[in-house]
Amino acid sequence: MSIWLKKVIGYLISAIVVSVGTSYVGFTYPFVFLFNLYVFAGFLLYILLDLPPLKNPESTGGRLVLLFGTFFLGGVIYTVVGFALPQFDPQFEIAKINKPPFVRVEPGPKLIAAGKEVFMANKCINCHKASGEGSSDRGPDFDLWQIGLETPEYLKEHIIDPKKKQALGFEDEKSRKAMPTYFGEEISDAEMDALVAYLGTLWNDQKMPVRGRVDNLVPWDEDPEMIALGQKVYEGEVYEDLNCSVCHGKDGVVLMEGARDLRNPLSKSRNHDKPMKDWTDADWFKSVAHGIEETPMMPWIDDYPVKAIWLALTYDSQFHKKPENQNLPAPPPMQSIEDLWG
Repeated sequence: MSIWLKKVIGYLISAIVVSVGTSYVGFTYPFVFLFNLYVFAGFLLYILLDLPPLKNPESTGGRLVLLFGTFFLGGVIYTVVGFALPQFDPQFEIAKINKPPFVRVEPGPKLIAAGKEVFMANKCINCHKASGEGSSDRGPDFDLWQIGLETPEYLKEHIIDPKKKQALGFEDEKSRKAMPTYFGEEISDAEMDALVAYLGTLWNDQKMPVRGRVDNLVPWDEDPEMIALGQKVYEGEVYEDLNCSVCHGKDGVVLMEGARDLRNPLSKSRNHDKPMKDWTDADWFKSVAHGIEETPMMPWIDDYPVKAIWLALTYDSQFHKKPENQNLPAPPPMQSIEDLWG
């Protein structure tokens, strides 16, 4: 193999290693490009060092032009790259220091909008995807995790002390150090209230919440830890007076006349005319959160937080999946309160 081919192969390997390594540790594209320029400059240096010596040392005009041209080209490249990279703007920093104090906003759309501004201003979007924007490579995707299911107290506590408990999938040392610990000092109480109000909107009633990294997300109803917590909610151990098992039974065997048999995959609802085995997450949520008209099933969302609904569903939806329940005969249609109790 010729010496030149070896140099080209060495350069390509070095460029790949530098690109992958700098990207892995979190450098943005402009800096990855800059590091590759250094690799290329080193490649050119090795080529110059291996060039044959001058045959006629006195005839140096062409060599001097080549040397000057190389230096000039390198200078132009570094200058252009320097201008292309993000620049320090002192006026921007001064504006941040002299910004007027955050004015407390009454609860409502304006408070939520102000909270999103706080979220953006503190660069939370660099690590957490929210409202369809941003990246979640370094922290939980707030849209998919549905961070809005948590209480304001929980959200504040974990913003101020992010190392208190690591999110599932982010227990590695790099992730533990990713979240700054100074937000409790830099974010005022009014800003914190607005930020928490915005985060509180990040939930939905269409899809089961998840945990984990984006490349390994686990829905609550497939997560043993969340299923166990859902069982406690279902059996009345978490929220006062919320006890699904009173009517549906701890083992899914109905205890109250008119309650749905959660074990039967063929059971249907007045809300959606399809068997339970085909229900979507949204179908389950609608049945529990908003109740079923003219039946004993009450709208639980009137009295309990959304998180309680999703946790109950995490366990509710387990009964009909069990192998022993797959061959149950289709149950009769649900009866109305009038039919049941006259």
